[in-house]
Amino acid sequence: MDTYLQVFERKKSSTKFKEGLIHEIIKMNTADQKIRIGSEVVTAVNEIALRFVDEILWRTINQAHNEGVKDVNLDHIEKIIPQLLLDFA
Repeated sequence: MDTYLQVFERKKSSTKFKEGLIHEIIKMNTADQKIRIGSEVVTAVNEIALRFVDEILWRTINQAHNEGVKDVNLDHIEKIIPQLLLDFA
């Protein structure tokens, strides 16, 4: 199995969340709904969200591999969530 760095360094993804989604997520978590959000903030939050998703995917695939199965399912995600939340808290 490839290591984490091999998988994510092999091909840099151009995947991004839609800018409107990032704006809405930020606005949902602020008291002032009229807050202005700069493009640097959107870029930073997008990058953090992408890294978080990458980590979820890698841990889920690794969990399935450790169990000796080739298909990843919701059970594998549920197994990695507790440690993931502790690591990112």
